[in-house]
Amino acid sequence: MTLSRWQRLIQVQIKRLQRHTNRVWYAPLISVLAFLDNFLIIIPNDGILISSSALVPKKWYTFAVGMAIGSSLGAILLAYFVEIKGLPLILEYYPSITGHQIWSWSEIFLEKYGLLFVFFVALSPFMQHPAIILAALANMSLVKLWLVIFLGRTIKFLVMSYVASFAPKYLNHFWGIRKELRVVGVIENNDNNLKK
Repeated sequence: MTLSRWQRLIQVQIKRLQRHTNRVWYAPLISVLAFLDNFLIIIPNDGILISSSALVPKKWYTFAVGMAIGSSLGAILLAYFVEIKGLPLILEYYPSITGHQIWSWSEIFLEKYGLLFVFFVALSPFMQHPAIILAALANMSLVKLWLVIFLGRTIKFLVMSYVASFAPKYLNHFWGIRKELRVVGVIENNDNNLKK
């Protein structure tokens, strides 16, 4: 299946899912999706959060905190597996990750800045997997690792969710999330403006 077919499939499933944003089970479900993204790498968390918050602005806080909890718990479980099984486990499931440019940058910055780097990765739109894996391989404290990831993800998701709920026109200024907004159908492929 090609990438564009995956993106269309994901977009259709997310639109189907988001018909239920007012349901009591919706926030826990997107938290589980944020958790699973640490292992699947195809779930557009930022896009799901933004579009969900735009659909139901009164739940922006619940959606953001739930996704931060799910994402940080998934990240720490990934780190735990890496500590137990080491790099061979990662290479089995993500064979090309060490050849990715983000891996090289993560190695350099993690060595230089430690947990501060992990915090900024959690706060950013960058893929956090290499930073988590490298931090686990460096035997960083899982408790400290979880705290910085949770703090970074909470800040990131609260800001994104708040803006999506109360000032959606400013989402165009969020660097690094445009692709995810396209995947979930918030913006059109040929259009730089948010859908009205």
